[in-house]
Amino acid sequence: MFSILDMINHALGYVNVNLKIKNQIYIAIGIAGNLYLGYVAIQLMRNGAWLRGLLYMLVFLVLIYFITLNVIYYFTEKKAKYDLSPKIEKLLGGKPKEALAAEKQARQGAQQPYIPANGIFDGQELLPAAVKTSREEQRNVHQIVDQLQAANIVRLDYGGMSDQDIMQQVKATGDPVAAIGQGIQIPYSQLKLENHRMTVYAGINQIDQLPVGHITRVGLTDVHDAHEDYKLYLASTVITGGMEKIAGRSATIEQPGDYQITAQVAFEDREN
Repeated sequence: MFSILDMINHALGYVNVNLKIKNQIYIAIGIAGNLYLGYVAIQLMRNGAWLRGLLYMLVFLVLIYFITLNVIYYFTEKKAKYDLSPKIEKLLGGKPKEALAAEKQARQGAQQPYIPANGIFDGQELLPAAVKTSREEQRNVHQIVDQLQAANIVRLDYGGMSDQDIMQQVKATGDPVAAIGQGIQIPYSQLKLENHRMTVYAGINQIDQLPVGHITRVGLTDVHDAHEDYKLYLASTVITGGMEKIAGRSATIEQPGDYQITAQVAFEDREN
């Protein structure tokens, strides 16, 4: 019985489904396994093996408690009234609430206000731009991130979040958490028309600027059509993605990923 459950458990590890649904399936598997454990405990006691039977029954009852907590967490929006998980975590060496609160306060204090690098534009004149990045330009983006790290502008520390915080966020959203956070604005960027393409140059300053991609669309309009009718200006260039963490069965798993360039473009009618 346990071999079958373990096989199903391993098979689910290869299925790409929503993380919450996958955890709900794990709970169902856990319930089946625990019922079998209770059956074994009863049979042992019936056959006179009282000590082993009572030990199995004790484990059965403890698992019922934790399965109930998981059912409440993953199948409802309620909170368990008698949740001993924080006390157990503290007993096993986890961080107490005071330390987590101090870390949260430190993260909030470390947050910096948003300062546009390329100037301040009227929000009605801004459109999101789709940026395509080649393999060579992807290496340039990695180089810029390394330079920002060396200048202590970027910290790839998941916003100071603990693995427990990351696990909770991934379970709530189903999305991985990036080491770079929500993204970092590049200090310097500009648009250049090269080989009939609107190329995005960016860097820690104008001297060290590198090509990081080219714009394919402005809003819903092809960039060539937009360039014919409007003067285009790069309002902001943000790096997102990169190294990220996802939720494993019992801990977070770190995995590499490509960076993406997110840009906003200001426009002005050429007739003006």
